[in-house]
Amino acid sequence: MLDLRLLSRELLDRKSEILDFDQKDSDVLEKYREKLPMLDSLDKNANARLPVYSGSKFLEDGPLVRPFKKRFVNRADATDWALEVLKGKTVAAVDGSQVFASRRYSVPIGLTQAGLVINKHTGVDGFSTSYKMSLITPSEFEAYKGTSAFSETPVSLRRHQLECEQICEFMRSNPGDIVFLDGSLVLSFINELADEKIRMNYVDAIVSVLRTSEETKTPVAAYTDMPLNKDIVTLMKKYFHLPPVSHLSDVHLIRGKLNWADRTRTFISDRDDKSRENKSVLDLYGPYRDSVAFFYIQSSGGLPSKVEFPEWAYEAGMADRIADVVRAECIIRPGYPDIIHRAHEYTAISQDEAEQFSRILDHFAAANRIKIYKSAKEINKKVT
Repeated sequence: MLDLRLLSRELLDRKSEILDFDQKDSDVLEKYREKLPMLDSLDKNANARLPVYSGSKFLEDGPLVRPFKKRFVNRADATDWALEVLKGKTVAAVDGSQVFASRRYSVPIGLTQAGLVINKHTGVDGFSTSYKMSLITPSEFEAYKGTSAFSETPVSLRRHQLECEQICEFMRSNPGDIVFLDGSLVLSFINELADEKIRMNYVDAIVSVLRTSEETKTPVAAYTDMPLNKDIVTLMKKYFHLPPVSHLSDVHLIRGKLNWADRTRTFISDRDDKSRENKSVLDLYGPYRDSVAFFYIQSSGGLPSKVEFPEWAYEAGMADRIADVVRAECIIRPGYPDIIHRAHEYTAISQDEAEQFSRILDHFAAANRIKIYKSAKEINKKVT
């Protein structure tokens, strides 16, 4: 039970630390915001003055903010526009879910699935779903160095691989249509993983997405709600020789600069996420190192969201098409792309389903004379 009185006392005792942090951020933010208008006059020629690992580089010329010029009279007017944008277009999204191996059992077995949701926007029978599922067995847990027998890492990796497989299959069967990934094309988090084999398996899967997208000319759009990347902040620090900042993110830098549905110009990712032990994640992408484009878009009333997509799609003139699909999806389900929400909704494994998985595992083990021991804590939980 959470002791609310102790929590209130703790917040009051630490109030000055929280305020000091906020004030420090505000002072640094002002220095960066003073330089922000200067980005309007910089184009791709400025990239020559940027070092490697500059956070991002210029791709699209012109002002930082690209206004959405369409104005709506009311909600119905906005919905009519969204339906017209999506009419006859096939839009898909992929998401995944998992059940991690439980220490309540003596044998580590995990489960993951990835769901593909397709909406053809034809008005009749245009909606469909499909799934990929995989068990993660003890031998797969043992295959990676630096992970425990019940590590979440092999399960999360397999989920990522299934999601990428679903995306690639969609692109091959629906060339030219758009598919959304709930997440990022730049996998910075993998530098926190100890096992190089795991890191490369993550990279191989996302590179296969980028390669298939280019080969089939099918745009994949990775959407991140409230991202905390510092790609534009790092660019500004390097280009304008601004003081380093540890907590300022791009979305806080541009907060208030975008009206609803406005987007920024498009940049190329050159993220500085290398460490003493590991290279930058993009250095592992081979020929696709400098091929992840992105813009920020104000798709809700909160902080801007980030949309990443392959550079070839920008060069093919698809940036505004992708932005319009995001806008339309965020009108259908205010503030968040409807197609991604549906993918999450249809793919998520509930707590009840996770418990059902445990029961099925029990029955399977008993039927096949496989001895799986349960912890005393688990047995007592079922008794009480």
